[in-house]
Order: sequence, then C-alpha cells, then structure tokens
Amino acid sequence: MIKFLFLLFVSFSGMTASESDLWEKINRASLASQNLSYSGILNSVDENQDIHSTRMIHVNHKNEEFLKIEKIDGAPNLLLMHQTDAFLYYNNNDNILIQRNKNARLFPNIFPANVERLKENYSIFNGGAFRVANRQSTMIVLNPKDQYRFNYHLWLDNETYLPLKLMVIDNNQKTIENISFTNLEFLSNYDVSWFSPTVDPQKKYIINEENKISQSVRKFWSVEQLPQGFEEVSYNAKRYSGLNAIAHQIVYSDGLSYISVFIHPVPKNQKPQTGSTQKGSNNIHAKYKQGYQIMAVGAVPMNTLSILIDNVNLIK
Repeated sequence: MIKFLFLLFVSFSGMTASESDLWEKINRASLASQNLSYSGILNSVDENQDIHSTRMIHVNHKNEEFLKIEKIDGAPNLLLMHQTDAFLYYNNNDNILIQRNKNARLFPNIFPANVERLKENYSIFNGGAFRVANRQSTMIVLNPKDQYRFNYHLWLDNETYLPLKLMVIDNNQKTIENISFTNLEFLSNYDVSWFSPTVDPQKKYIINEENKISQSVRKFWSVEQLPQGFEEVSYNAKRYSGLNAIAHQIVYSDGLSYISVFIHPVPKNQKPQTGSTQKGSNNIHAKYKQGYQIMAVGAVPMNTLSILIDNVNLIK
C-alpha cells in the first residue's frame, strides 16, 4: 500500500512538473518575441485557403521594440510599430491612409503582459516535435477549459523559444487562423534606420484620426457579467463625421482571445443590423437595444459574443 501511494505521488509530481515546464516555455516565448531581433517571411492562410505573404523585421534596440511589416502580395500596405503603438499605411487610390492602433498584439508577440492569466482559462499540453521554417520546434497546445474560447496551437523554436507558427481552431475543429514563418533569420545588427515609410510623392498622406474624441465621454452602459476569464483592456470613442453622434468601442480579452464591442446610436431612418455572421477568422453578432446598435466581433464562439451583448445594459 505504501509503495502504491509512493508511485502515485511520483506520477502526480511528474505530471505537475511537466505542465509547469510547458508554462515556462510559454513565458520564455513571450520574452523571446519581445527581446530578440529577427526578420523573415510570414505566410497566413485565409478562410478561402488563399496564402498571403508579408515581410517582417523586428529589432529590440536599447530595450525598445521596433517592428516593420510589409505586404508582399497585393497593395503595398505597411505597418510600423514602436513598442505597442502601431501605424498602418493603407494604399487607397491616390491617397495613403494612416491609422493608429494602440496596444496592438501581433504575431509572434501575442501573449498578455501577465502569462499567468492564461492558466485560468486554458489547459496546456505537449503536441510533439515538428520542423517549421527549417528549424526544430515543439508544438504547445492550449485547450480552453470552457466553451467561451477556441483552441490555440503554438510551435516554439527549440533554441530561442520564439513562436514560429500559430493555428487557432474552433469548436468544430476548423482552422480559422493559420500564420507561420516560412524562413527566419536572427539579427546581430540592431540598426533601426529602416524604421520609416518610403514616401511616395505622387500620393497624399492622410491621418485617419480626425473624428477621435480626446476628452472623456460618459459611459451610458454597464455589463452585468462578462464571459468567464474576459476583462476590459481598452476603450475609445469617436464622433461620426457631420453628425452629433458618438460611437464607442470597448475591447475585452482573456489574454489570447479578443472581443471588440461597438455601441452607437441608430438614426430613425436607418435599419439596424441584427443577427450573426462570420467574416474571416472573426464571428460577428449584433443586437438592437433602446435605439442603439450593439455589435460584438471576435475570434471566439458565437455564444460568447451573444452572452456578452445580452449582458450590456444601457443606462439613460
């Protein structure tokens, strides 16, 4: 009996240590995606199985992150990111639209500031050894502990722990997001002279921030209960051009999954959008309440969006 209990204790301890080791790999992957300097080609596969390629360069210079992502296919759009502030340059006919996004999370730096948050919502498993971008890697599987989020598969470089590949798989075992390095080079030169757009004198550059509201805006809603594990991570508001109406956006996250909720008034002559649909990797669910359109968008199960919207109560 004593021998049996001893073996059971050793077996349980081994399982705990193994799980602890996997979470430590995730922690190292988070640090690697921020601290290492690297460049390479990323391929992403959309819902139509079309492949889109981008060129990425990431440099950590004096503990500051500089990132540049250029589209290889289609319009030569560009993203420049310093720390967590991203500037997107969209080609739009004769203009270049510049849009600023704060607190952006882009592959391979997809992890929350506190990796411990993930343990509350995901179980972790070792998915085995693989070769990605001509490098040896280990697949880590993050399975949700409930029905409010999807499965995440991550391939981590064995030498540096940098994430080399990401797949998000929904509850029907369908891959809704697939992005991976096809080649990768680690950099020893930390020069950041490349961190600027190539200016086209034939085009007009327009900053797409004119309708954002800098002063605080009264929140006229409350959320009784969020889906398990989600919390508010950002909020902003903007005024419609030519209208005395304000649109609000609240972003919720569990550390990996993100949900954007949009709340705005609907003019009397306009029909509100209601119901559910899917666009790319995101589910979309919309509802009309008391003269306001409430829409939730995110790479999470539709039921999660529905629960969130149902718990939004407008306060007048």
